[in-house]
Amino acid sequence: MNIHHIHQSTPATAPAPIAELRAVSKSYVTGGGHELKVLDQIDLAVHEGELLALLGQSGSGKSTILRCLTGLVEPTSGRVLHHGAPLHGINEDASVVFQTFALYPWLTVEQNVAVGLMSRHVSREEREQAVDRAIDLIGLGNYHKAYPREISGGMRQRVGIARALVSNPRMLCLDEAFSALDVLTAENLRQELVSLWRTPGTGLSSIFMVTHNIEEAVEMATRIVVLFPRPGRVGLVLDNPLPYPRDTKSAEFQRLVSVIHECITTTTLPDLPPEVPVAGQPVSRARTRMESIPLVPVGQILGLLSLLHDSPGLSNIYDISDEIGQEFGNTIALVKAAEILEFIDTPGDEVRFTELGRRFVAADRDGRKAIFAEQVFRLRLFHIIIALLQECDEVEAEKVIKDIAMALPYDNPEKVFQTMIAWGRYAGLMDFNAKTKMVFVPEDEAEDTVSP
Repeated sequence: MNIHHIHQSTPATAPAPIAELRAVSKSYVTGGGHELKVLDQIDLAVHEGELLALLGQSGSGKSTILRCLTGLVEPTSGRVLHHGAPLHGINEDASVVFQTFALYPWLTVEQNVAVGLMSRHVSREEREQAVDRAIDLIGLGNYHKAYPREISGGMRQRVGIARALVSNPRMLCLDEAFSALDVLTAENLRQELVSLWRTPGTGLSSIFMVTHNIEEAVEMATRIVVLFPRPGRVGLVLDNPLPYPRDTKSAEFQRLVSVIHECITTTTLPDLPPEVPVAGQPVSRARTRMESIPLVPVGQILGLLSLLHDSPGLSNIYDISDEIGQEFGNTIALVKAAEILEFIDTPGDEVRFTELGRRFVAADRDGRKAIFAEQVFRLRLFHIIIALLQECDEVEAEKVIKDIAMALPYDNPEKVFQTMIAWGRYAGLMDFNAKTKMVFVPEDEAEDTVSP
């Protein structure tokens, strides 16, 4: 694992971090009973006075790190520290704001905010003063008696932030807190939170934010950490010395955005040619390392190819992400799926049709199906199913999922299986009966075997 540090320095005399993970790993058991490792040897600290942003693709373990830092989840191995001492239970210096507003609809704004003090033993007068202060801090002064249904989404998220601030935390944790808001509301709230954090006397020392939005991280954070997926591990660590308020159009702002974009893109879309299996050999049992597939529906892959065909000038991956209105991480997964199938190539941050991709787009329905089937058959992962179906016409899904779990220990085997079935169904190579839980060869393909 390569960990890149860019201008990161912490004085030797600095106080112990508010929250810290040392060599933390975390595994879960999936619904099918398979162990899934989501974090691997994470070293991460939130220091006094900093605004730390954690970036990464969906499923890379960002929220799990937040929950470990705050004591909401215990790691499988490693240590969680609070001011240098082992953390037992919840980190009382921290409060969390989640992506969903999570308000009680039957409570007023002030009653919802007061929920943040339920675990504190305070008098009624102290509670009322704390609630009033939190409501005023976050700009909800005229909405004490309003119910959630009576205020906008942006206002409801303000209530969530006020509820987190009412206990006077040293560290505010934001778990994709702006992603459910419209662009203008999110931008306004981001600026207000930065202003609140920088204002003396609020008691708020640090902010730890989980986000998928690169521009948001560069706009807000003093330090940025990029998490690499499968399993989650620390990749890029980047200091951000830009002065506040930050000019999103400045050359240095754009440079930092570009560095992070490139880091995420080159990690996920390396310029390496795919390995081609030998036809007829069940390589799934022989290969020591097997590449997974992005959990992307076939329809989205077809939509991307159609977009590239209809818009020849659209080739930059960032512009594609804006055009389709997807998170950057989701766009990368979609592009990678098309690249794995050899329909596109991705030199740098460009997305270009291959000759095969052009032939696929130009083909009729049957022609597309034949090309897709050939490309799916070339993927080593699919030989887990194909080899079994060559022995018999039906295979238990659980057997296939167990083989996937062995081949891809850092992936969710049930979700990978579902995506494989969707791709294989479109290709006409395989199908799945949800009632019998059996994978089978479609009737029109059985006579010719599953090999194209």
